[in-house]
Amino acid sequence: MEERLFIQKLREGDRVAFEQLVLKYKDPILNICYGYLKNKDDAEDLTQEVFVEVYRTISNFKEESALYTWMYRIAVSRSLDELKKQRSLKRAAFFEKRVRSDDADLEMMQTPNDSLNPEECLTQKQQQHFIKVCLNQLPNTQRTAFVLSQQDGLSYKEISEVMEKSISSIESLIHRSKQNLRKIMETDYEKYF
Repeated sequence: MEERLFIQKLREGDRVAFEQLVLKYKDPILNICYGYLKNKDDAEDLTQEVFVEVYRTISNFKEESALYTWMYRIAVSRSLDELKKQRSLKRAAFFEKRVRSDDADLEMMQTPNDSLNPEECLTQKQQQHFIKVCLNQLPNTQRTAFVLSQQDGLSYKEISEVMEKSISSIESLIHRSKQNLRKIMETDYEKYF
């Protein structure tokens, strides 16, 4: 079904359309919330709240972005609000993804590799923990922009919509996040390995 027609059905309160929306986007929204909160129960509760907000405010959706981008923005915003309530902004997500810059390519696998021996598995877990610790040291806006780009694969345009910043600001944030992450990793490497 074309998105515009689907949105119209949601605005009309079509229960089947809303159920389809929940079915399609429940897992991605839950992953976003969990990425910030790091607690399954809290993430599930917040995911429900996101869908309640979508249901209540769909009439305000201006269709200037894709429906999922709008929902993504709500999920990120609600997650950040929840973190502020918990006074725990430093407990942001654990992201196992590539860290890229112009002259570096550090790759961390997201799933265990069956071909690794126990020693290699331990090294991989240590590396993943190291990346988590380093990412958590980035300023919140840099970390958010970096993760939306590198983990979630959003374009600069989509990130600018989610974060409500200009594309040039997003480019700058991501560039600075990569530079800062490399500096942190170089400084802290000896502590972990």
